[in-house]
Amino acid sequence: MGKKITIFQQNDTHGCIDMHDEFYWQGSQPILRKAGGLAKINQYVKKVKEEKENVLFFDGGDLFHGTLPLIESRGEALIPILQQMELDGFVPGNWDYAYGKEKLEKLVEQLPFPALACNVQDANNGNPFLTPYMIKEMTGIKVGVIGLTYGHEEKTMPESFTKGLSFSLGVEEVKEIIREIEAQVDLIVIVSHLGLSLDVKLASMVERVDLILSGHSHDRVTRPITTNGTIVVQAGSNSAFLGRLDLVVENKEIMSFDYQLLDVEEQWKADPIIQELVASALQPYDGMMNDIVGSTDEILHRMTLQEAPMDKLITNAYLHNYGADIALSHGWRYGPPIGKGPVTLYDLHSIIPTNPNIFTMEIEGHNLRKAMENNLEMVHAKDPFDQKGGYVLRSSGLSLTYKPYSPKGYRIQTFHVGKEALNDHKTYKIVSAGAQILKGYEDAKVYHEAFSIEVIQSFLRDAGAFKLKDNHQIITV
Repeated sequence: MGKKITIFQQNDTHGCIDMHDEFYWQGSQPILRKAGGLAKINQYVKKVKEEKENVLFFDGGDLFHGTLPLIESRGEALIPILQQMELDGFVPGNWDYAYGKEKLEKLVEQLPFPALACNVQDANNGNPFLTPYMIKEMTGIKVGVIGLTYGHEEKTMPESFTKGLSFSLGVEEVKEIIREIEAQVDLIVIVSHLGLSLDVKLASMVERVDLILSGHSHDRVTRPITTNGTIVVQAGSNSAFLGRLDLVVENKEIMSFDYQLLDVEEQWKADPIIQELVASALQPYDGMMNDIVGSTDEILHRMTLQEAPMDKLITNAYLHNYGADIALSHGWRYGPPIGKGPVTLYDLHSIIPTNPNIFTMEIEGHNLRKAMENNLEMVHAKDPFDQKGGYVLRSSGLSLTYKPYSPKGYRIQTFHVGKEALNDHKTYKIVSAGAQILKGYEDAKVYHEAFSIEVIQSFLRDAGAFKLKDNHQIITV
């Protein structure tokens, strides 16, 4: 007779520790409704653990970064909460390295559950930086759990994130671990922060993996993807969703399964201990949550690939404050949406929690075209392992049309700066912020004594309520 096991997944919470406005599509229209919160998630999982014998709960990364309480405390504000949660393991995401190698080590040491990753090594000695895998022995079943952190960290994130570490996509490491543990376990699970398309490719390359709990790409998977006998799922982001997989396992095979992507709804009961800890972490920011710095006539979100209102606010603000031809901002996915109406100082720190340093730079047209082609390759690469995550580079002042499935370097069809076609030999002035933008041009950047949040505040004071006037500048054809 088969053994029953329930596996829960959360991923990409990005500091959304409490209930908040969350984004949903209603037909073709965006709507917001209250959802989420670690206290509600924990109460649900705890109740199931009380009712069932074999229950596991994993976090898929981007846990320690994303909102002001976590960033100002460098992740420490979350530790008391995590110490009370029902989690059985955690895999770091790309933003969990934001405070550097030593700080992540200190955060992990305080967790009552293991931090797993087989594809990150200490660059000084080549040893695993974290625990590569664990075997969880439960009632009548043994589960092997392999961790995969983000593999493109060195290529996409600031140098300070990766100093002293080296990363790989982990294919060979996973194969080696499977050879080591497959005779010992009944079920093999990978908890991954590679991104959904990369995890699907990984499943096609590796034998004997039963389940991949995917993270990084914020996908709300409602129907499990099955490839090469492997089930692949992902549970959205912002603590607004909880993935639940109920399995029956017999003779090291999944005989049946039922999957649900659960909305963490407002009416869910909250764990009182976790809720009190969350309130304590947020209390120092009550003043900022009530400090209104402007307003918006748009729902500010990042749920669209080419352009998004939240980022258009950023790039319009940059152009407003600096005499430049083009403003750029990174194609981030994190950040809870903000509804129409007042915008607070705390909201701005959720929109762009890194609060990067403003820079301007000059670039010739042919290099600008190359930079945009490189960005499109990162998003649309034919080989999933060449996809680096994130959305299309956000911008104001330029417009382009492109073919997503054209070959690398040949996607852009038309490119305009303002109302004029891009001139490959003309020099253009860019305004942006942070080391993630135009990483290969660091020597050309002139940094100013200003940071993103103050620039956005200035724009909201001068321009009044934010309204989209220049959307649909990036178009697929």
